[in-house]
Parts: sequence; structure tokens; C-alpha cells
Amino acid sequence: MKHSHDNIRVGSITLVYSVMQRGWVYPGLSPVKNPLKAQRLAEELNKRREAA
Repeated sequence: MKHSHDNIRVGSITLVYSVMQRGWVYPGLSPVKNPLKAQRLAEELNKRREAA
């Protein structure tokens, strides 16, 4: 992530930044506005996907 509003990519998971909602779009949740929390959620989602 080079800019504060870049997409977050972990493994095969990509959380897309939404300019309209000012946050990263996470399936089933409201947009995540904290980049550290979005990174952690992406890592957890990636871990679950690899385990399955």
C-alpha cells in the first residue's frame, strides 16, 4: 500500500477502497475505515480461505 486509499491485498484476497464510503469494502460488514483493521481482516479472511 503506497497511498492511504489504495486497495489492500493479502494473498489472493483484495479489499477494495471505496471513495464514496471512505473505507475498504469487506463482505457482510459496513466499510472499514481503519487501514490497520482492514489489513487484519484481510489476513484473517486469507487464512480461512487457505485452510478450507
